[in-house]
Amino acid sequence: MPMLHHHLIAVSLGLIPLLTLADEVGSYCELVATQGKAQSALLNAPDAFASVGDPAAQNRSVVAGVRGSLSRWRQGHLVTELAQAQCIAYRSKKRLGQRLAGIEQEAEQRGLVALGPALKSAIALAESNVGRERQMLERRQSTLLDVRAALDLQDRLRERQARAAQRLGYLSARPPVEDGAVQPDVEQAIADQARVTQLTSRLQAETGWDVNLSVGVRRALSDGTQSTFASVALSRNFDLGSARQAALDTNDLASRWLASQEDGPLQQLLRARDAIAGAHAAGEIIRTGLQDRRRALRETLEALDGSDTATAARTARSLRAEILATDAELADHAARQTYLQDWLSANATAP
Repeated sequence: MPMLHHHLIAVSLGLIPLLTLADEVGSYCELVATQGKAQSALLNAPDAFASVGDPAAQNRSVVAGVRGSLSRWRQGHLVTELAQAQCIAYRSKKRLGQRLAGIEQEAEQRGLVALGPALKSAIALAESNVGRERQMLERRQSTLLDVRAALDLQDRLRERQARAAQRLGYLSARPPVEDGAVQPDVEQAIADQARVTQLTSRLQAETGWDVNLSVGVRRALSDGTQSTFASVALSRNFDLGSARQAALDTNDLASRWLASQEDGPLQQLLRARDAIAGAHAAGEIIRTGLQDRRRALRETLEALDGSDTATAARTARSLRAEILATDAELADHAARQTYLQDWLSANATAP
């Protein structure tokens, strides 16, 4: 039951970053939707009007009615569409950032998972060596220095295990990184942000025309006579067509700008790819060093074959534990390098 309880806590902690990101995106979308509603509500609804007096007539009168604008109605729908586009663009931006930010951490987490079993075997052998040295010390076949050397190796491996467990717990509390190419997310982020730019321009262009509909009642104050009226007023800016075309052109222009922007989605991907390539190259250097170390340990162990002295046997036991510890580090780096190489291969076609 305690173990199950710990697993449930770990799962709950792992969900915190996911919930935080979802809450952030949800809060932003709710904000822009409410802002859009505040604007569209006024744009979509008709206006009531009333006036006293009529400059065009000698008789004083009261005029009241309702007036609606097709241009404003169109603008109101564009405002709602713009708010939805802003929400989508923010979500795609955060998704891309999340995928690019956690690549090296994902590699580290996979390495630590691979490290655990191999390191456990090394620790078991080191503990066995400590127990054997203590027994030999009781029989006066070992010294305190021999026991201390065995303890030092055991403590070093246990410390490595503790640091790995602590780091793995921290990494497990972050959202998982999706496998596969990131380029589609880059293209989606650019397209979504470009659409926001285009809708903003289209909204401004729609102010260049109007069809205004008015209906109402006119009542003369002198004799109380009453009449109804309806009118249609049309207006159009001479350059409305150019404005609408320019608004449509902003989509491609914004896409090109975002692709070359220093902090834009594409440049983020290119910088991430360079960083991952550097991390992979550094990892290969470390792995080569570990392989050389293991080879040297193995050759030293083989050189001790045939020697039946207590010192040779003690050294052989220590070397076997060191080899297992090196195997654990190699498993760690092999898992990291495999993940980084797979990521680089999946994103090798990015421009």
